[in-house]
This record gives sequence, C-alpha cells and structure tokens, in this order.
Amino acid sequence: MELEVKEEKENPLLERKELKVEIKHTGASTPTKQDLIKQLASKYSVPEDQIFIDYIFTKKGISESFAKVKIYKEKPKTKGEKGEKK
Repeated sequence: MELEVKEEKENPLLERKELKVEIKHTGASTPTKQDLIKQLASKYSVPEDQIFIDYIFTKKGISESFAKVKIYKEKPKTKGEKGEKK
C-alpha cells in the first residue's frame, strides 16, 4: 500500500489536519480503515486514536482508492468522559 497526500489543510478552529489521500494498492484489496490508520499514525507520529477516516472510496477497475482523513491534535472527548455533559 502506497500513500500520496493530495491535499493537506490545517483547521485551527477544530484543532485538526484534514487530508485527502490517494492510496495505491496494486494486487491487493481495498485497505481497511484500521490499516490506513496504522500507516498514517506512523507517518505523522501521532497515536492511532487521534486519526479518523470519513471514507475510503475505490476507483472502479483499478487498484487505487481515495480517502478523506482527519488527524486531531488531541484525542477528541466522547460523551461520558469527564468534563463532558451527558
């Protein structure tokens, strides 16, 4: 699996990076979200729980996919965590 970042945008309001990534996976199936998260975590040196993938879309007939990814500066809080109202 080979990654190429087509667009990288900083979103200071939401404290995250927004990426559009092209994935070449010759001879293999479309990568899973978890596989993509692991590769991006090592590339950007961030923990895996700070990376969220909106979607992975595979182009028809070729071994290329397109993904929209968000990398947060801190792990986002979820409902039920301290400091968050239920």
